[in-house]
Amino acid sequence: MSSFSNKPSFSKKQMNLKDRITIYEVARVAGVSLATVSRVINNQDNVTAKTKQKVLETIEKLGFRPSAVARSLATSKSTNIGIMIPSTGYMYISNMLDGMIDTAKIYGYVTSLFVTKRTKEDAKNMIELLIRSHVDGAVIYDDELGTDEIMTIQNYHIPLVIIGHKMENESLGSIEIQFNEPVLNVIKEYLGKGNNDVKILNILNQGRIMDEIRDSILEYGKNSNKNIEILNYNDSYSLVYEGMKSYFKNHKKGFFVCPRDSLAAAVINAALEEGLKVPDDVQVLAEVGSKYSYIIRPEISSFSIDMFKVGSMAMRMLTKLLDPNDDSKDKSVKISATYNKRQTTK
Repeated sequence: MSSFSNKPSFSKKQMNLKDRITIYEVARVAGVSLATVSRVINNQDNVTAKTKQKVLETIEKLGFRPSAVARSLATSKSTNIGIMIPSTGYMYISNMLDGMIDTAKIYGYVTSLFVTKRTKEDAKNMIELLIRSHVDGAVIYDDELGTDEIMTIQNYHIPLVIIGHKMENESLGSIEIQFNEPVLNVIKEYLGKGNNDVKILNILNQGRIMDEIRDSILEYGKNSNKNIEILNYNDSYSLVYEGMKSYFKNHKKGFFVCPRDSLAAAVINAALEEGLKVPDDVQVLAEVGSKYSYIIRPEISSFSIDMFKVGSMAMRMLTKLLDPNDDSKDKSVKISATYNKRQTTK
């Protein structure tokens, strides 16, 4: 058992956030059950004086501040779970959030939502807000975050599930969602047939996952001596549509890789407006598909992952991390996207 005879020193910023100690850590260090810690916190009588003193000393040494989960064991109040995601304006994120919330309701959790903008600085600010909120656990999907930022959260002893990164330790689980390899395989097949006209729509602040797909395609093109063209746009259907209409006045063919099916629709509509045929003249592929992929005509070839299932799986994984008696080993799961070939590719 670790010694806590000397309190650790903190930087000014760390003191503002305070080292995040949970009831689970108190129970582990004191060598008692969660229920015992809860009884002490709630001033219940059915604890021996010796045990109560031991728990109180541990609370003092660790600097523990009782939160919702500590009291819930005695009062039946729900555990508070933080959910950190980018804007829910994207359908795949909304579907994932629905999966998290539906599963949280089953377990009786209260959820607090932390919505980030598409910048790393805002994501860092949301991390601080999440820590200050004293949530009992968190599920985070934000593809602006790197490993260092995520480990900052871990320093505050919050049971955590990360979506989009492969990470794992005692109180950290992850669900890796893999779009990069499936998308690259389709591009490799296309270029392997002697084609040399792949165009990538590069969208400002599109996120780490999309950046990785772009970089892997560019790297493959370089290694195979294929010319890959980058078309830079802001994240707007109307701007992409107008830009592609101008592009198609002088370019009459190409294989266009788009981050999402809504932007793929802009490319398709611009091509059709200029009298081009899809997929005979122009082929269009969406990296992330939603219901729009099969609502729009022609139907868009795209990649899909059941994001509702991902959200639900993440919340169930967090439930196991919140239980100190659960020794489950499956703290890292990988889900690969499925390619749905439709009418916009040959």
